[in-house]
Amino acid sequence: MEAFVLIRILFTLALGALGGAIFAYLHLPAPWLAGSMIVAIIAVLSGIKLSVPPYLRILAFIILGVQIGSSVTPETLATAGRWPLSLAILLLTVFVVTAACYWFYRRVRGWPMADALFSSLPGALAMVVAMADEAKADMRRVIIAQSIRLFFLVAALPIVITNLSHAAVPPTAVVPTVWWEIVLVFLASAAAALLLNHLKVPAGLFIGAIVVSAGFFLGGIAHGALPAPALILANVTLGTLLASRFQDFSPGELLYGLADGMAGFAIALAISILGAILASLVAHQPVALTLLAFSPGGLDAMTVIALALNLDPAYVGAHQLARYFAMSLTVPTLAAYLLRRRLPPPSSDE
Repeated sequence: MEAFVLIRILFTLALGALGGAIFAYLHLPAPWLAGSMIVAIIAVLSGIKLSVPPYLRILAFIILGVQIGSSVTPETLATAGRWPLSLAILLLTVFVVTAACYWFYRRVRGWPMADALFSSLPGALAMVVAMADEAKADMRRVIIAQSIRLFFLVAALPIVITNLSHAAVPPTAVVPTVWWEIVLVFLASAAAALLLNHLKVPAGLFIGAIVVSAGFFLGGIAHGALPAPALILANVTLGTLLASRFQDFSPGELLYGLADGMAGFAIALAISILGAILASLVAHQPVALTLLAFSPGGLDAMTVIALALNLDPAYVGAHQLARYFAMSLTVPTLAAYLLRRRLPPPSSDE
């Protein structure tokens, strides 16, 4: 049995790597993430079972966190003073996205309150799904609506942003890698990531690795970058992990939620684009960067796309993290409210 599980894991990674290699050969943006996800999801819809074990997910998040932290520069910190207003616009955008999608699902499609609410919340998929299950929402609707949004963001957003970025990106200076420093950074970042994850800090794996890695590189303690094979492995793992969320659904179930999921995605994206344009004007940031920061995806996928497109991952990560924390504060309250509405009134005998 263990040999069979190992074979399935290796097959999943090989399949994702094939998709990434095809996208890289075609010079498509963010190839190892988007390519692995698209090929893996085709396999899933064909009935092929994939397997991404938890330890690979943890390793991937630590690797990507270290790489993102290494890309934080003093120039990034110098521009952080313009972020608060941009963050405020983001939180307003999240509220408007949720309200608009909720209105569509509730009033136009006639969904129950719980289904409409948890299908409308942008980002933080794991937390939203957990709360939706507690509130007895239709999990097919919620997971399909949330997953379709994330799928199209990862598949299409890199191409859109690449076309928006008309100016050529200057080549990054190559810094010689000192391997013992990189190993030290990785071990320290992994320790911080695992500690925060154990303490159940939201997005702890990512945050711990990013903060510790950024400290090493900003302080001049470490130089260079992680080896390309490690980054490819992390991107392929994340891509196949995103695709594996669809394997519990039959093609018929996906078709059942596809139209509604696409409509909700279109509403959320249109409002996010407006918010991103406003933030670009206010914070004096490129539209391509603010669009990625405002896109209703997740901290991991959106920040990794920023890294792949040579955009500021610290800006994107800060905004996605702000979205996550805002939802962490509000979603449990909403779930509790819905649960109270569903409970029968106490009987007079009690």
